[in-house]
Amino acid sequence: MPSHVTRPVVWACFFVCLCCAGARAQDDYRTVLGNEAGVFPGAAFKRIFRFPKATVVTFETGAAPAEIATFYKKDLTARGWKVEVDDANAQSAYLLTSKNGRRCIVEAQRGLPGRTGFSVSL
Repeated sequence: MPSHVTRPVVWACFFVCLCCAGARAQDDYRTVLGNEAGVFPGAAFKRIFRFPKATVVTFETGAAPAEIATFYKKDLTARGWKVEVDDANAQSAYLLTSKNGRRCIVEAQRGLPGRTGFSVSL
């Protein structure tokens, strides 16, 4: 194939792969949460951070931190997690749960007007 044809084809493949990477990340966070934790309704996935002993999935939503904590308290207890700490106010929320020697931590912080960033750590 001549180079004037090959280059555009290579670039087109590169951009297709680049566009599909976002879709893979969306699927990846569901794999991380698996059957251990749900996804807050309407939350927008942001990023996954992987550490040696935990994986943190971050999201953003318009809901208040207390709403997020309430959702996860119900969701996690239904999945067998035991609530150890449940602390929420208008600006932030912290939920610590445990199951079989493992911990799940949900933290939410009010940020820009009308937006809340939160994370689920497993």
